[in-house]
Parts: sequence; structure tokens; C-alpha cells
Amino acid sequence: MQYAVEPLWPKQPLPLGKMSEVILDFAEPLLNTIDDDELFEEVLRFAGICWNISLLPENEQKQMVQSLVNEMGKSDILKRLRVEEDIRMLLERKKVFFADDRRMLMDFKIFEEKGLRRLLAMSAFTKDKPEETQGDAHD
Repeated sequence: MQYAVEPLWPKQPLPLGKMSEVILDFAEPLLNTIDDDELFEEVLRFAGICWNISLLPENEQKQMVQSLVNEMGKSDILKRLRVEEDIRMLLERKKVFFADDRRMLMDFKIFEEKGLRRLLAMSAFTKDKPEETQGDAHD
């Protein structure tokens, strides 16, 4: 089911596009699998967490992915596998389609305006590249 959530328009053009549009595009594979308005916000939150994890150095990404999988799939092995699969898919999607976008998703809000659902996404710029951890470089 497609959702009619419209991003708000910024007052000036953004070089990487509106974060609200970017996060909707990023989450699209998961959003296309749901048909429940309540799940829509949950899926966007999950995608936002994965987006932010992608901005971390690789060793920290692995730790955060494991922590998220453990938390979300505590009692159900099938859910645990699905969560891990979805996280990996989103992290790969970020690398392939959104590699140059280093904004961190800070928060978002969905609200009604003139009969349309709107998405307001707040973001902040991060460093250009994650810092390498000491000891990872080999001579």
C-alpha cells in the first residue's frame, strides 16, 4: 500500500534533497510491505535508526546492529532473523543509493495539514567520513 505522506518544502534548496524525501526513499522497501498506519511510523523509526547506524565507523556499526537485533528479537528467533535481514538490507541500501548523504536523522514528525499527511524530518550534518579506529590501519 502506498502512503500519501508529503514532505514539507524548505525555504531554500538543499544540496542533498529534503531529509523527509530521502528517508521516505530509504525506507521504501519496508514501507511497501505494510498496510497499517500505526506500523508506518514504527517502520520509519526503524529505518531512521538504521540510517544513523550507517554513519558510524564499521566496528561500531556491527556492535549497534547486534544490539538492535538482540533488543528487537529477544523472544522470537524468526523475528530476530527478519530484523537482522532488514537492517543489513537498509545498510546496503544506504551504501548504494545514499552514500554521499552524511546527515544524521535527529527526529521526525508526521502530521495532518490541509487534509494531507506531511512528514517533517530534522537532521544534522556529521563529519564527512567516520574516523578510523586506531590500530585498524596496516602498514
